[in-house]
Amino acid sequence: MNEEERMAGMDARLRRAMAGLDARDGFESRVQRRIAVLASSQLDLKAQFEARRLAARRRMRRDAWANGVTIAGVGAAAAALVWRFAPEIARLGGEVTNAVDPLVIGAATLAAVVVCIWPVLRRLPGMRIG
Repeated sequence: MNEEERMAGMDARLRRAMAGLDARDGFESRVQRRIAVLASSQLDLKAQFEARRLAARRRMRRDAWANGVTIAGVGAAAAALVWRFAPEIARLGGEVTNAVDPLVIGAATLAAVVVCIWPVLRRLPGMRIG
């Protein structure tokens, strides 16, 4: 294959590749318009992302408050029950404390607190537990 045939083949391939190219007058302005449209759509996407992020943040804050109020309500109900049934609890506690060593009760209470707090501690940033 000589140089002229190779160039003719390349020329034909380039013509096929560039056949759909629109190079009329105003080509640069059309390209700039397309770029402006793409840039504005990217800004729209960023604005949508920010709006969704803020909505998610508000929803999470509202859920956190609702969870806090629920926990406070459960704690208040538990305190009211303990207050209401204090004599029965004292009588039951007196029977239990006579039968069980106080160190065992303290250890069991500490273990229960650790089991309840463990998931919260694992979620804290910077904590490497377990």
